[in-house]
Amino acid sequence: MLIGVLKTRAQQDPVYTQYIYNMMTINPAYAGTQNFLHLNTLTRLQWVGMDGAPKTFSLGVHTPLNQRKVGVGLTVVSDEIGPINNTHITVNYAYRITVFESLTLSMGIKGGITSYRADISDLTIIDQDDPNFISDEKKIMPNLGVGFYLYNQKYFVGFSIPKLLETSIDEEYASSFKELRRHYYFVTGYNMEITSNWMFKPTIYTRAVSGAPSSNDITLQFIYDQRFGFGAMYRIGDAIGAFIDVQINNQLTMGYGYDFSTNSLLGVNSGTHELMISYEFNNLKGKRPLITF
Repeated sequence: MLIGVLKTRAQQDPVYTQYIYNMMTINPAYAGTQNFLHLNTLTRLQWVGMDGAPKTFSLGVHTPLNQRKVGVGLTVVSDEIGPINNTHITVNYAYRITVFESLTLSMGIKGGITSYRADISDLTIIDQDDPNFISDEKKIMPNLGVGFYLYNQKYFVGFSIPKLLETSIDEEYASSFKELRRHYYFVTGYNMEITSNWMFKPTIYTRAVSGAPSSNDITLQFIYDQRFGFGAMYRIGDAIGAFIDVQINNQLTMGYGYDFSTNSLLGVNSGTHELMISYEFNNLKGKRPLITF
């Protein structure tokens, strides 16, 4: 059942509810946009209760350099779906220019490797002669990505292609599982100050890949005193979710997200859980930056 669902969706990159805290994994232009050395982890358990459901762990660390004109970062993403595991390790570089007095354009590139592993021997095979399931598969592939991010204190817009290279893992028996396809990402949002303590932040997030419908998220978030945030997310035709995050101390922020399916998977799983941990080194002021994309 799970295999059929994933083939239909053909969405290979991980999907996140708390994507606004995890954007360097898809857009290298985000590297170094925070004021400090920044570390972020996100653990996602998707469709809990289904055998072989996706499990994702991501880690990102980045920092500004050269008076914030340059940003560098490292991302590691491990994504497991049934017998298939993809581990992506990339180095990110971004360069920023001032377009207008308060408007900045960040341009980023990323390069790294993807380690693909399919543990076919763990599956129960009905047709023992099926060439797609003869033996375990392992492969390491290079990849490149690009991204752009335009922002100021009020709004932001980003576009990225994190995997420019489309790689066939098994050219003879290629399928949606065995081809790493190019994904396109677009995000835009606005920081709206309601009062001196409250901020409202609507965001639109779109993902597109050949062979599958686009995935579109609408997120509404409220932030209090730049220390406490909560919001809701609607993934059109797919899921509804909510999330909350709290700044524990001057450096540490933790968040939790939950979403449930609104498509054919409704009723066959108990939802999706996410845990986010963010740490900002040398943040002595103790407040998160206004821009969290």
